[in-house]
Amino acid sequence: MIAFLFILFAALLVLGVPVSFTLILAAALAMIGYTSFSLEVIASRLFEQSNSFPLLAIPFFILAGGIMSQGSMSDRLIKLASAGVGQIRGGLAMVSVLACMFFAALSGSTAATIAAVGMVMMPALVETGFSRGSATALQATAGSVGIIIPPSIPLVLLGVISGISIGGLFLGGVLPGLAIGAALMGVAHVIARTEDHEPSGGQAADPTTLFDAAKKALLPLLTVLFVIGGIVGGFVTPTEAAIVAVVWALFVSLVVYRDMTLADLPEVLVSTANLTGIVVFCIGATAPFAWLLTIEQVPAQIGEAMLALTTSPVLLKLMMIALLLAIGTFLDLAPAMILLVPLLLPISEQIGMDPVHFGIMLTMALGIGQSTPPVGIALFVACSISKTKMEDITGPVLPYLAVMIAVLLAVTFWPDLTTWLPRVFMR
Repeated sequence: MIAFLFILFAALLVLGVPVSFTLILAAALAMIGYTSFSLEVIASRLFEQSNSFPLLAIPFFILAGGIMSQGSMSDRLIKLASAGVGQIRGGLAMVSVLACMFFAALSGSTAATIAAVGMVMMPALVETGFSRGSATALQATAGSVGIIIPPSIPLVLLGVISGISIGGLFLGGVLPGLAIGAALMGVAHVIARTEDHEPSGGQAADPTTLFDAAKKALLPLLTVLFVIGGIVGGFVTPTEAAIVAVVWALFVSLVVYRDMTLADLPEVLVSTANLTGIVVFCIGATAPFAWLLTIEQVPAQIGEAMLALTTSPVLLKLMMIALLLAIGTFLDLAPAMILLVPLLLPISEQIGMDPVHFGIMLTMALGIGQSTPPVGIALFVACSISKTKMEDITGPVLPYLAVMIAVLLAVTFWPDLTTWLPRVFMR
């Protein structure tokens, strides 16, 4: 049955069927052909997977990001980034990365980050000398930083699936997220110097300019403090923190900045509902497929096979990374996590990995897979915004992928990058 399940799954993907429907159809046909279970199990599993209180954080974080994009909160963050590095050769590319990091910390969504920042930054990057393919590649990889910078929707989902502390995951993702951001900015700067791009014309990064930009961006930055501080301090759950972010974004946009009106809310709410429906349905659609794998003991068998090949922690970590990168190229984060966490978490425990360390490694690897041609979802989102063909960004994306994988390896074999902050703040 398992061979039929995966062959059918692959065939449906090749035919262009959306991943969510592919998972459900493959599970349904396998159940009809090889089991005596009723198809009601599919509906039951789908509902049970989606009916989770922590998952309520997802629509509220998406809504908070939409409100900030509708008003000027995200623009103020971009101006803060520009004040810091905008005057450097390749500085606008660095601004794009920093803006993605800021926005990702507020929206928690790769797609939302690429859409919000890319609409503004990609045309500007082309004007300063980057090719359309290179600008798109940078935006896709920078957008994927959002999956580990808190508050992160994928980290919330991972906490729900695995039972790992969401607050610990949030803190554990800070240093790796900053490291990937710095690495991407370094590559962009080298490319700009090599291709002799013109400076983007930003103001010099003097203390007065930075202070003025930081002062204007203070209220948007406080959103991050409220969310992370509330969760780590034990004052609110991740879902409640997401609601706080929405209320704060509404208050700042409607009352303080007054750059958004109540008439703008329906558009933001519709966009939030559409994106939430896609994400939550995708999460639910993985449940029947994962359930079939579980009752057939596939995760246990794969785990036993990996351990039979080697007991070396180094080799097992490298095998996990290779598997995660491969799966991340064609499967979205939600189904990938739901399928792989039950398989890999026991192996990580057996070789002594800290749960937070494992969670950040897994999320980073899947995120890098999203930026890997030819089917990475982050690339599709960025290409749709810039109206660029996938083949035009395959070459330009490789340097960015190389440094992201280098950071992933550093995180994998230097656990303190992920465990130091949780140890300090959650003792």
